[in-house]
Amino acid sequence: MRVIRVPRLGLEVSAIGFGCASLGSRISATEGRRSIARALDLGISWFDVAPPYGDGLAETLLGRSLRGRRDKVAICTKFGIAPPQLSFTTRLLRPAARKAVAAFPALRRIASGARSTGTRAAIDADAIETSVTNSLRALGTDYIDILALHDPTPDEASSDIVFDRLRRLVEKGYVRALSVAGEPASVMAAADSGMPIDIAQFRDTPLGNAAPTLRARFAAPPLFVTHGALDADAWRAIAGLSADRARRVSAVARAYGIDFSQDAADLLLRFAFANNPDGIVIVSMFRSDHVQRNVAACAESPAPRLASALREALTAAPSLAGAS
Repeated sequence: MRVIRVPRLGLEVSAIGFGCASLGSRISATEGRRSIARALDLGISWFDVAPPYGDGLAETLLGRSLRGRRDKVAICTKFGIAPPQLSFTTRLLRPAARKAVAAFPALRRIASGARSTGTRAAIDADAIETSVTNSLRALGTDYIDILALHDPTPDEASSDIVFDRLRRLVEKGYVRALSVAGEPASVMAAADSGMPIDIAQFRDTPLGNAAPTLRARFAAPPLFVTHGALDADAWRAIAGLSADRARRVSAVARAYGIDFSQDAADLLLRFAFANNPDGIVIVSMFRSDHVQRNVAACAESPAPRLASALREALTAAPSLAGAS
């Protein structure tokens, strides 16, 4: 397993993180426990969760799955989006919905669109400690490695009042490192205001240029944690390529020894690690073959030139000979 050092924690952790957004909603407790055990066995040691994930169940299910191995992992949870309030009927129907999506994968997009992701309201500094206490209880631990502001506005990310409360939690030993998880504008607002962010988490896809753009803005960048390389829009971009761009993308894949003929996942994953070579890439992985595929991609040495080459192939103007 390729590892990354997290200076604020004094730890080395896996360069790939296990994303828990679907744990408890799309993914059952049994499936989640099995996948987390496999991930641990393969050396994954960074777990990303939040109070609203998995219909509000992800923190509890993750904590149960990590019993006896808590000291071997780093957990990032968040504050800022409240857990969804689901009716008894909705929870009762969840197992049937999982079976339907498994039988008819085309239903996944409909199911994802219908799923509540929690309530986003203005960040209340006075509510942070209560949220953290609830997270500690759900996770079954007495400390949180990383606490992230969850999708804050730039004003919230640069608030002295908010960060005063966060510092107190660090002083109390509840939290060990602080992060902003959201849009690059919010990350930069925190940094420009001198807020003590140890880690910056944001979406980074082949069609964007978030990681290099942010990196260029920092004299000494925090640790970057990126996600989104396997999101639906990345898949759509690959699936909807013109013939000319498909040839260009295939050429990039071949140049780096990646089989692009059957599945774009390896190419998208290799992009993610190439674009964030010194940080952590978060991926959701709840099938054994997906866990193994993701770990294999992480083990490859990042090739920064791959990231820029793929972006160029995806955005290049069609050639006159190959336009379609």
